[in-house]
Amino acid sequence: MPHDFMGWFWRRRGALRDIVLYILAFKGELTGAQIIDEIERWSFGFWRPSPGSIYPLLDDLEEEGLIKISRIDGVKKYYSLTEEGKRAIGLIGGINPPPPPPSPFNIDEFVSAARYIIDNWDKIPQEDKEKIRRILNDLIKVVG
Repeated sequence: MPHDFMGWFWRRRGALRDIVLYILAFKGELTGAQIIDEIERWSFGFWRPSPGSIYPLLDDLEEEGLIKISRIDGVKKYYSLTEEGKRAIGLIGGINPPPPPPSPFNIDEFVSAARYIIDNWDKIPQEDKEKIRRILNDLIKVVG
């Protein structure tokens, strides 16, 4: 498994577009910042897209008629799916219904990630090892 595999998976060509549409389908009206937060949550913290990738994409999706600015609150723009956007991801017409949103926690994925870390500790970059140590210390404080 390459370093940052999950980040690669989420960033692959075209995935971000679909992810944004699905998030808007499940969560409803969101700002660009809220979309970024949701992507980070859905990827279990493996990837947080930059504003430089989200906001141009939101502009493109709006131009294509897949999303719209549903309201503006001060400087915040709230985006939602249009009927065309719903059709594009299969919410209308029953074609390709979107998968359910991921659970905020999946024990099997946690165990798999832990086993991967154990099996590949010597290959993990030092910076990532420090992150792992910090979260492990936090986890030990919580579970004892």
